[in-house]
Amino acid sequence: MTDWNEGWIDATYPIFEGMTGWPGQPPTSYDTLSCMHCGDQARVTMIHLTAHTGTHMDAPSHFLAEGVDISQAPISVGLGPVRIAALDCTAEVTPDDLRAYESRTRPLEAGERLILRTPNSDRGLWLQQEFDRDYHAIGPAAAAYIAERKLQLIGVDYLSVGPFYKGNPQTHRTLMGAGVWIIEGIDLRRIEEGDYEMICLPLKLAGSDGSPIRILLKRA
Repeated sequence: MTDWNEGWIDATYPIFEGMTGWPGQPPTSYDTLSCMHCGDQARVTMIHLTAHTGTHMDAPSHFLAEGVDISQAPISVGLGPVRIAALDCTAEVTPDDLRAYESRTRPLEAGERLILRTPNSDRGLWLQQEFDRDYHAIGPAAAAYIAERKLQLIGVDYLSVGPFYKGNPQTHRTLMGAGVWIIEGIDLRRIEEGDYEMICLPLKLAGSDGSPIRILLKRA
């Protein structure tokens, strides 16, 4: 009998105190409410974090006033085949980067899931480093390219799908407006380009604009 997790790779970054977060947002921290060493019957921890901490999923309500919250994310979005594309982009991801990927693999089709592995992944455990405003992200033009192909999910390997300095809201709104679900902060250090199976589920946080996720990948 084989182990249930044979072949699955956990592509989730751990959540810990002081981890890298979006500039200006409160740092992640833990408080101990009760402690067995202090005479209590159990240990209970309170966690302080934003809904967009570490490896997480955005809800449309994050950038769309009438968008649904994360509790309404369809389970099917995060379950099933996913393509990992390794992009050696020099700055933001462009339509040409995506066309080059399609030319060496196959065209993107409506309903597919796509995760982009950029040079962000080669930096090591970036959640222990200072926030890098020059991270590789999807530019607005590439977001429109993805939206036109009607993908159901796009994922990236840093804390935001959009560039920091210019185009962040446009990238988010273009994707969300086209019904493309977004996952951010994926640990792709051990993942190569190719076809995979994915398990990816957010917490059912009613009213929230996002949620931490646990994401598992298995080579197809």
